[in-house]
Amino acid sequence: MLKGLLIADSIVSVIAIPLALFWGLMSGMSTTTTDDAAFANAYVLVNLTLPVALLVCLIGAWTAFALRRERVAWTLMFLPLAWVVVSVVMMANWPAT
Repeated sequence: MLKGLLIADSIVSVIAIPLALFWGLMSGMSTTTTDDAAFANAYVLVNLTLPVALLVCLIGAWTAFALRRERVAWTLMFLPLAWVVVSVVMMANWPAT
């Protein structure tokens, strides 16, 4: 079951990495909508590191699977969702101008 999910995760990650990179690059425009530069820069940083997190966690999950560390593989497979949750929470708490 884990191997099948890792294969599915690989396919989804290959599709999601360019989209996440585009999302991260376009989030730079959000810095003009608030006076809180630190918050806007943190938001951009979170979104720009999402493609890197997807790639690193995917490689780490396959490595953990090869080393028979199933719990680590499961954790690494779902870890990039933390970036998405942080980004959505930051969008929900966006400071007004």
